[in-house]
Amino acid sequence: MKIRLKKSLVAVAAACGLMAAPAFAKPTDADPALWVMRDADTTIYLFGTVHLLPKDLAWFDEAIADAFNSSDELKLELLPVDNPASLAPLVMKYAMDPNGRTMAQRLSKEDHASYVKALSEIGLPADQLEPLEPWFIGLQAVALMYAKAGYDPTSGGEQILTEAARKAGKTITAFETPEQQFAMLDATPEAEQLVGVRDLTKRREEALLLISKMIEQWARGDAEGTGRLMNEEMKQTPETARILLTERNVRWAAELIDRLSRPGVVFVAVGAGHLTGENSVQNLLTKHGIKVERVRY
Repeated sequence: MKIRLKKSLVAVAAACGLMAAPAFAKPTDADPALWVMRDADTTIYLFGTVHLLPKDLAWFDEAIADAFNSSDELKLELLPVDNPASLAPLVMKYAMDPNGRTMAQRLSKEDHASYVKALSEIGLPADQLEPLEPWFIGLQAVALMYAKAGYDPTSGGEQILTEAARKAGKTITAFETPEQQFAMLDATPEAEQLVGVRDLTKRREEALLLISKMIEQWARGDAEGTGRLMNEEMKQTPETARILLTERNVRWAAELIDRLSRPGVVFVAVGAGHLTGENSVQNLLTKHGIKVERVRY
């Protein structure tokens, strides 16, 4: 999923695995966090991804590569969408306001003028986006903003892992369908969606700096620091956090517990935000008596 912007939105970005940041000063070796859970005949690795990364950030090596190579299944949030045009019916169903409202009707005259100016600076035609929901507009704006900054999803976790899994002939599964993700985004409160739209007009540079800090924490394997930062950001949008983080983590933890009943090695790769904080997937598994260990490397 592509994301909206700024403080309340940065955490959503991380949760969905969608973060980009100013380029590292030089090629950097990253050692992101990895966890593992096991029973007698099943091993499940948990890896938090970032959707957009600097091209010179080396992370798919050492323990990450070893765990992936030992697996026979890659499990993602969402199966790869090879043809974006196939999502058009979902855009019509979930991203168009059912009551025909426009962004001009949602925002004050002053806020709307600032919003139109911001989209123009990013490179999006505000007039064509008027009938769309705020969450969808925000996702497109941030995606384009990062693309113009030189970041490409081909450098991100999901893309690299998917390509490697296909090449190795691994099974690729997913927790959710595109329609489920669209429905969840559309279910977030409009008031919280508009927080991001308004901030998009005012604090883009601050958002980039904040995301850069989160990327650096991810690269260091500082899951605790990432969790603290994300929890602070999500205070502005508690219902969005509940829908996009907590409730999904509960469902995913239950699915992983069920997966332990079948033998094999599974490499789970989901947005980094799902593996940090009090309501992380690991903590939920622990509450069910499942031992989850950090892989040290």
